[in-house]
Amino acid sequence: MVKLELEIPDELEKEIKEFSEDWSRIALEAIKLKIFEFELKRSRKLRHLLFKALISKSKFSEKDALELGRKINESPV
Repeated sequence: MVKLELEIPDELEKEIKEFSEDWSRIALEAIKLKIFEFELKRSRKLRHLLFKALISKSKFSEKDALELGRKINESPV
């Protein structure tokens, strides 16, 4: 396992010390989430699967979901 060292501004360090949390675990979860976001942007198939999961419990029709997906795919971000 690799160790990662972060530089944290003094003000943020003060805020962190106010909470007794497992900050290593929180940072790891944040990194995993960001990787998922990058993969989602990169993978059309993954976006499709995510939308399928979302619409399975939605009142959106498949047509509505496809239109939303088209708009997302066209967005520059």
